[in-house]
Amino acid sequence: MSNRVNMMSDEAKPDVETERSRKVRQRRLGDQLRRIYEDVTTEPVPDEFLNLLEQADQSSNKK
Repeated sequence: MSNRVNMMSDEAKPDVETERSRKVRQRRLGDQLRRIYEDVTTEPVPDEFLNLLEQADQSSNKK
């Protein structure tokens, strides 16, 4: 019975380590995505894009 308990304990370890590793990867990925998102949201909107939006608003108001 002692061997069986040791086997079960050994089988559970990779699952715990795999789960821990997965959580670390997810946390890193989340941090990287947040940094990228913040960089993008703080960038100014290009004038060309603002002009296109303005033209789209004007054409939708004419209809």
